[in-house]
Amino acid sequence: MPTMKGRAHATVARPAAEIWAVIGKFDDISWIPGSEKARATMDGDMRSVTRDAWDFALVQRLVEHDDARFTYSYVVPYELSFEALMGPGKFARTIDGTLTVTPTGPDSSEVTWDLEAEDFLFPGAFKEYQLALNTVKQRMEG
Repeated sequence: MPTMKGRAHATVARPAAEIWAVIGKFDDISWIPGSEKARATMDGDMRSVTRDAWDFALVQRLVEHDDARFTYSYVVPYELSFEALMGPGKFARTIDGTLTVTPTGPDSSEVTWDLEAEDFLFPGAFKEYQLALNTVKQRMEG
């Protein structure tokens, strides 16, 4: 299936280490809006996210995690069916992401979340990623 790529972005007036302390744990999705309706569990390097409204688990495999560089990357390890949510023939092999915090000064940082996903998933997923970064900015800057 065709995929799309994009980058969600926010400039946050906080040190990178302070931001990373909030968003840098792969097994913690509590900082993402709507996560109160979801559960994330870890099994080795695999994160499984479930919601009561879904009849499937979104499984992601951590491929890189570097606390010194404030980044982690993940991939979907196998095809997932989105047919229950989006209709017949909606399967995804790609929902890959990289979350990074880059210091731009002692009290400012760029936060980026790169996404590659099947074209039918991309618009909604990208919107969620940008909302998550906007929310982090708002919460951390007060």
